[in-house]
Amino acid sequence: MEMVIAWVVVGVAGLATLAGIFMLTRSIATPWLRSLLRCLAAVWLMVPAPIQAVDGYYAPAYVVALFEGVLRPDGNPKPALFVLALATLVVIVVFLVAGAFRWARSPKAT
Repeated sequence: MEMVIAWVVVGVAGLATLAGIFMLTRSIATPWLRSLLRCLAAVWLMVPAPIQAVDGYYAPAYVVALFEGVLRPDGNPKPALFVLALATLVVIVVFLVAGAFRWARSPKAT
């Protein structure tokens, strides 16, 4: 039950952080860049990674990477960083595919 409460706290804190990111990025003129930054922030805040010190439990990947890389002398942040890199790659690929479809469907100037 404590993990459910912890993830609810992570979700609420993530939504509050995203609200701040939405406010900070509202002045970016390019819509796709603004959306990309917002989506990347959401993924970075919420993607889980396994906690190495406690088997079977998960935490946000950036927290695991910081904890393993900075606070644990024998920690290994590579798995959490790999999860973050993979999630970033997926978001970028989705944006590129969506942009390609949007470009292909747009009316062509003759």
